Amino acid sequence: MPEFGPVLRRFRKAAGLSQERLAAASGVSVEAIKTLESGRRRYPRSSTLKLLANGLGLAAAQRAELLTAGARTKARVTIPRELPDDVYAFVGREDQVAELEKTFTAQESRPGVVVTSAIGGMGGIGKTALAIHMAHLIADQYPDGQLYLNLGGFGPGRPLTVPEALGRLMDSLGVQGPDNPADAHEAASRYRSALTGRRVLVVLDNAADAAQVAPLLPGASTCAVLITSRRAMTALPGVAHVLLDVLPDQDGIEMLTQIVGDDRIARDPANALAIVRLCGGLPLALHLAGARLADEPTWAVADLVHRLETSRHRLDELATADRDVRASIEFSLSAATDRDTEAVEAFKLLGLHEGDELNVRVAAALLDLPVEDASRRLERLVDLYLIESVGPHRYRIHDLVRSYVKETTAVLTDELAREAAQLRVLELCLAMGWRTRMDRFGDDVSHAWHEDSWTAAAEQFSTDEIFAWFDEEIEEIIGAVRRAVVAGPRQRAMVARVVLGLLPYCYVRRRHSDGVLLGTMAMGVKESADDPFAAALLSFEVAQQCASAGLHLRAVEYMTAALAAPKIHAYDRAYIEAEVFLGHYLVELGRLDEAIASAERGVAVALRSGDEVAEAEGRLVLALAAGRRGDTAAHDREFARAVDVMRRLGTSHERYWLLCLAGLSYFELGRLDESSSYLEEARAAAIEDGDEFAVAEALEGLGRVELGRGHLDLAEQHLRASLQVVQGTWQAEARVRERLGHVLLAAAHPTAAHAQWQSALDLLTRHGSLQADNVRKLLNSNV
Repeated sequence: MPEFGPVLRRFRKAAGLSQERLAAASGVSVEAIKTLESGRRRYPRSSTLKLLANGLGLAAAQRAELLTAGARTKARVTIPRELPDDVYAFVGREDQVAELEKTFTAQESRPGVVVTSAIGGMGGIGKTALAIHMAHLIADQYPDGQLYLNLGGFGPGRPLTVPEALGRLMDSLGVQGPDNPADAHEAASRYRSALTGRRVLVVLDNAADAAQVAPLLPGASTCAVLITSRRAMTALPGVAHVLLDVLPDQDGIEMLTQIVGDDRIARDPANALAIVRLCGGLPLALHLAGARLADEPTWAVADLVHRLETSRHRLDELATADRDVRASIEFSLSAATDRDTEAVEAFKLLGLHEGDELNVRVAAALLDLPVEDASRRLERLVDLYLIESVGPHRYRIHDLVRSYVKETTAVLTDELAREAAQLRVLELCLAMGWRTRMDRFGDDVSHAWHEDSWTAAAEQFSTDEIFAWFDEEIEEIIGAVRRAVVAGPRQRAMVARVVLGLLPYCYVRRRHSDGVLLGTMAMGVKESADDPFAAALLSFEVAQQCASAGLHLRAVEYMTAALAAPKIHAYDRAYIEAEVFLGHYLVELGRLDEAIASAERGVAVALRSGDEVAEAEGRLVLALAAGRRGDTAAHDREFARAVDVMRRLGTSHERYWLLCLAGLSYFELGRLDESSSYLEEARAAAIEDGDEFAVAEALEGLGRVELGRGHLDLAEQHLRASLQVVQGTWQAEARVRERLGHVLLAAAHPTAAHAQWQSALDLLTRHGSLQADNVRKLLNSNV
């Protein structure tokens, strides 16, 4: 029996028709006629057969011959081998390959259950590369064929409709389609029937959504399906999901090495790593960067680094005639449905955010939306893999995607709109900070300055909730303050208020270096100096942050400036505390006469105003100074008076502060029993206050006492309990690790001691602390 193509060609020529004229007469496209005559498609649909017979004007016998030649598909089984070539320069993804292999090889077949896996991730992340690579690895398990179909979900043109996709799959299988090509149900039924009992792998690449994919799934458990999409396929039941992230640095370098094809990457690993990071580990960007170097053999790796670093539009550097990071992002946006419209509009404005991560409340402030609406839109963007969820209500934007949204935001907004968005974020930080300040840390000066409007947006939150939010957001907030310092006058006017709302958090969480940074930034703003409340409070509080960070000389400078501020003198308690704190800092510097004079001025005002707690604080400083002078009688007398008052009248926080300093003072005098007693009482006060960092400080002090007593096991226990709390707060962590090292060395564990000192040194060096030299000496002298 003759093949269909030659039969069709013979009848067309006999009728004196060109392929174009037959197309016009039959309604079948020229391309389809060419495909059939060439044999690239051997068996047309029955509807196509009828149209061609009518267009050719065939007699009954000729018509039967044409229909018979075209109907032979029912008697034949086609074994498709459609996988594209495996990907050049495929590297990494070992964990994902192992996971997929487990999915496709370890599951037992169940009737009607098709092994299906969906690879998801942002555009350019390497979904198709992994799918094709994986399909080649498992192809032998599916001897009846491997189908591959690009569904066109994201890219130029429109996605394939379900009937179109089914038609192509059936053509690949040599299956006769339904008479009505638009009948998706009939087409799906024939498609599934053709796969019954066969072991076929179906790769559905670049799917638009679950609705497009669902009708294309085989009904045979002997088959398997591998899907890729930029949209989460969570609506498909029973699917194993593999989410791709960016490549690790080493894999990125390996990819560049393979693409560039010479030794330039190996010769310059530092700049090669810089390229990987400038590309954000995105495989598409790495391919494009590698291609640029391969096409420019005279370039050094550093030349491309320079272009990527200094280019105003980095995305312009990561584009070729047929591949483009910017276009890849735009494909994701253009494929958005009506349901996604609001989310996409929000996405285009995320360039208003400068930080690495985005909190939903910050997003709501930026976009001027209710939190619930902002959350809903961000989650839609997660489903589209345009942003990444990194925790509850927290999101991350890839560096190159951020470059893109900055472009769109710049186009869609003007300077006033961007300033308004920045102000809304500052107002959110102001509300959160001053809510905690007025709830637990309010002082007379703050109460006089505070306005209800500052905290209205945060009234529903507790201090603990706000501190937990700050724990996540502090780096982003510091960035927002840094930008406000160099922004317009409205932003600069808010800097001092925002910072003063944050400083209690920095104190409680022992983030003193952050407190110093924020405070000095705020003091450098002219608008802060022009506001008498801001000028007084900033100097007063930054002095405390400096002292807690061990910067006592700067603390004296700032507290002296605070005492020169009229607002401090207007409130007795503020003035007394300024003198007392100044006295404490002077004690630490060994300037004892000045310290006593300062403390006595504070005590005098406290006695005049009848403020016994403030008087006790002043006597604490007098006791400390007496101890440093060796006047134990005055030391004990002043401490006894101060402690008695504080036990009767002080808050738990005030008791902790005084008792802890008393314990440390007695430790310096070598009176370890009294030191231990005061520190245990300080720990109890800290527990009552709910301040875990204060508890950790008391434990640190007790660890020192037990070391002095020679109780090494108990000293180590206290210090490790302290370390468990302060880990992540670099200054406190480094200090506790240093002390723990001394305990371990005394216990004859030099290797463990060195490990603690090395960790402390790493922390101090990373943050540029002068204390690093002391720890380095410890390591060098105990080799």
